[in-house]
Amino acid sequence: MSTREEAAKLIEAARHLGPTIMGMRDEIERERRLPAPLFEQLRDLGFFSLLLPRSFGGLELSLTDYIKVVEAVSRLDSSVGWCVTIGGGAPAWLSGFLPEAVARRIFVEDRSLVSGALGPIGRAVPVPGGYRMTGHWPFGSGIMHSVWTASGCVVMDGDAPRRKADGAPDTRILFAPTTAVEIIDTWYVSGLRGTGSHDYRVTDVFVPESHAIALGQDPVVPGPLYALPPPTVFGTTIAAVPLGIARAALDTVRQMSAGKTPRIGAALLRDRPVVQAAIGRAEAQLRAARAFLFEACEEACSATSNGMPVTLEQRAAVRLALAQAGEAAKGVVQIAYDIGGGTSVYDSCPLQRCFRDVHTASQHLQVQGVGFETAGRVLLGLEPGTPVL
Repeated sequence: MSTREEAAKLIEAARHLGPTIMGMRDEIERERRLPAPLFEQLRDLGFFSLLLPRSFGGLELSLTDYIKVVEAVSRLDSSVGWCVTIGGGAPAWLSGFLPEAVARRIFVEDRSLVSGALGPIGRAVPVPGGYRMTGHWPFGSGIMHSVWTASGCVVMDGDAPRRKADGAPDTRILFAPTTAVEIIDTWYVSGLRGTGSHDYRVTDVFVPESHAIALGQDPVVPGPLYALPPPTVFGTTIAAVPLGIARAALDTVRQMSAGKTPRIGAALLRDRPVVQAAIGRAEAQLRAARAFLFEACEEACSATSNGMPVTLEQRAAVRLALAQAGEAAKGVVQIAYDIGGGTSVYDSCPLQRCFRDVHTASQHLQVQGVGFETAGRVLLGLEPGTPVL
């Protein structure tokens, strides 16, 4: 089955799960995590195996097919979509860089949703056979359901970071059992409340060398997906969620406009020219941002499919498309929220949740406006000024 067919199958599965997810939305918000039965359903259907290699039983979707699947889930519920993109995205992709036996243990035998934070916040002290890991990380999305945790660390040389030949800190992503992790109940937030993105802490835990990945190392699993630059993959997984939220906001306001009459005036919302123009602009903005992201991802994937590295210009185009996706999604939700008027502020109105969730999702570094500056520097012939490219 092709990745397009696999994606279509999951999108249809998401449609069938829709009534179940919608019925759980209040519980998801209240409990600040996915209900266990829903998590099990998502795992069994393959939603946490989107970028997992086929050799490990995963789907190994293309980036554009991945976006379509996460959009479909996020359109139903933002928190569920976020958990799917975290569980099925970066950690599953990183399995392609682990020794086969280790990857099979984590992703096949343990059937794990891998949570964690990949930014190099922790410390990894080299010891015989591996590292002693210590650190405190925020944003452990889905960690209450995880069996393994992936954490970014700086490799230490005594009390100072070890440096690579170019002077940059030497970093690793370390995989450790979640049983070795202390979860700290911190997730009291405005948006994406149901993702359970708590802080977590690790103190002097041994991690074997076989469970450590250096970004930039050669993949173990062959194929164009695993030859992509890590920031390209990581950023794309994040951008898919705000795009889905924006689509949900437009779904809601179109439905609302067919039956809502403003307090001042007799015409339905849909019959007001100002609303018609706003909906047209919002639809154009969302489609344009989505199409640009697809175009940039396809160009990067085309390079690796032909055995070529992804160029600086292609990586910058993805970074630009990620920033545009985040900004456009916020703009589209704002338009929908404004059209909803006073109704938008009520908990019973999906627009208020879309508003909270899209602003929370778009705070992620991968889709923040700094991407415009990074891409602009490259377009002007300057160094990008960041390694996150």
